[in-house]
This record gives sequence, C-alpha cells and structure tokens, in this order.
Amino acid sequence: MVEFEHDWPLALALLERWRPESHTFHLACGEMTITLQDVEYQLGLMIDSDHVSGCMGSWKQHHQGRTIEDFCQQLLDVVPGLEDRQSQTKWIVKLTWFLNTVCGELEQDATKVHFLRYTRGYIMQLIGAILFRDASDSRVHIRWFPLLEDLDACGRLSWGSAVLAWMYCQMCRATEHGARNLGGCVSLLLS
Repeated sequence: MVEFEHDWPLALALLERWRPESHTFHLACGEMTITLQDVEYQLGLMIDSDHVSGCMGSWKQHHQGRTIEDFCQQLLDVVPGLEDRQSQTKWIVKLTWFLNTVCGELEQDATKVHFLRYTRGYIMQLIGAILFRDASDSRVHIRWFPLLEDLDACGRLSWGSAVLAWMYCQMCRATEHGARNLGGCVSLLLS
C-alpha cells in the first residue's frame, strides 16, 4: 500500500473549527461541511446504492452461527493469531498482518482463488488505512470482512455514505477532551 503524507497542521486547524453539534466547520467566512457529493467526487465512491451494514452485536447470531475464524478460513485460508489482534476477545487486526500474510507478492500465474484472497486482503488494508482509519492508524476491525464475501455485491454498496458517517464520528471523537489522534478518511478532510 502507498503511504499518504498528510498536511497534519491543516487537519488540526480544521479540527479546531469542527462543531460536533452541527457537524460543520465554523470558519471566518461562515459554516462549511463535508457532503456526500464531496465524497463521491473526491474518492469516487458510490453514495446512492445499497447501504453498508454489519454486526455491532452478537457475531454468531448475525452471521448464521459462523464464527470470525470460519470467515477468515473460508475467505483467506488463514486466521489471524492472537499476536496479530488487539486482544483475545477483540477482533481488531493489525494492518501489517494483511500486508505480510495475505498480500504478499501476487504471482503471474495465481489461481482465481488466490487472486480473490489477495483482493480481499488488499481491500481490508484500504478500509483500515484510508477509508475507515481508527485513531491508531495501524489496525482494522474485522466487522468489515463479511461484506467482502461477495465482491460483486461489495462493489454495489454505498461506501461513500459510510465513509462520511465514519469521518463525522471520528471528527467528533477527536474534539473530545483528552483525544490525541484523528481517525477517519483524512485525505477526504484535506482534499
């Protein structure tokens, strides 16, 4: 994956002007906000198709009894070890695990199955490093993974609206007392 260099002083200046109650920037010239049209134009993501949804409660209930391990084994042919996760109970996986384990060198004669595994690993890195960054900037929650089971359906999802909602949430968190890092799609904020 390509590392993006961000203008962090600009991001912090914008963050100082962010108002969580209205989801707007309060500037000398008036109020401004990031819109769905901005997301569509800047990132090229769909904004008016099927919504992105997932599991925030019981994983097994939401996924017909299939465990996270089942999904990883089926879609990647490998399961992240405890050392690659935030903790034994949380499924927040280090981005380096996807890079080193799933997305190594893709050979010219790779099978379709291998190519699909590589693609899913790459998309998980894209989700965790750019689109849905958490404040750590080094991990991705596995909750996004089931959306990659059917890549055709995945491509029809309204990722743009989900990215904008996540960005708003991360900006609001970053304005809280004691917050030290900014998550979300920083390249969207600075574009």
